[in-house]
Amino acid sequence: MASMTLSVDNANADIEIYIDFDAFSVLNQVTIVRVHPDGTEFIVRGGYQITTFAPSFNYFLIDTEAPLDTAVTYRAFEDVVGLDPSTTVITGGPVTITSSGYQWFKDPARPWANIRVDLCTEQVPCTGLANPVSLMELGNKTRSSDASLIPVLDRKLPADVWARRKGITASVTFLTRTLTAVSEVETLFTAGGPLFLQIQPEFGWPDAYWQPGDLVEEYTGSADQRVPYRRWTVPLVQVDRPSPASAAQGVVCATWCVINAAYATSQDLANTGQSWLGVANCSAVSSPFTGYGFGPYGSGPYGG
Repeated sequence: MASMTLSVDNANADIEIYIDFDAFSVLNQVTIVRVHPDGTEFIVRGGYQITTFAPSFNYFLIDTEAPLDTAVTYRAFEDVVGLDPSTTVITGGPVTITSSGYQWFKDPARPWANIRVDLCTEQVPCTGLANPVSLMELGNKTRSSDASLIPVLDRKLPADVWARRKGITASVTFLTRTLTAVSEVETLFTAGGPLFLQIQPEFGWPDAYWQPGDLVEEYTGSADQRVPYRRWTVPLVQVDRPSPASAAQGVVCATWCVINAAYATSQDLANTGQSWLGVANCSAVSSPFTGYGFGPYGSGPYGG
């Protein structure tokens, strides 16, 4: 009989998922989702359309993006076109990751580089500095407008063209206390992609994905630069969750590369009856999980 076993690893802030797919048929695509208390579901990274084989197939993955201090459940279902996703379901949970007051800076594509962060800064007296990275400051949040005021000849007022306000830009400042921690920070940021920040709720920063900008390292705490303390500052721009099927880059569907892959010519797209609005809101492509490429420039002949 098919079964799901869940194990919480509080030290690494993740949930290990082991599934025995014995009860599924000869060849299926199976998707694993995390269910939050409000009923919303998120496809677990690496758990999208897994191909299973009978008579026995086991699957193991680690969910590093589950919320902290929140009970979640999981379900796996046969993800085959035309098949009701509720027909064959394996469920597990609820389980909860205990944060113990720590924050986390995570790379969704490289969880081995994740960093645990405490609040023991120079301004907050504390003892037992076993953790080498501390959160110092979360910067102001800016939500930029997306509007243009266009002067009109012989009119007092301009034409106002506007669209949905942009998402949040902010920054984060943190402290490292050892040279080993300096190396860990460099490892986390070196891939250059978006990071997943999990901050205590009282800060008013819900779990979100952020594209970091230039990473600035400052010597601090002493005129003697041999003292290993460093202060780090990095600007952040909030972005969509990277594709759960992979670490694909970019907007998951509204890109030229995805449209080009789906439709050989512009006429092929026009024949579907889709509009440019359909391209923008992802309804013009069959799957919203493809992303548009891998690596520093993406894939495809044009780097996308």
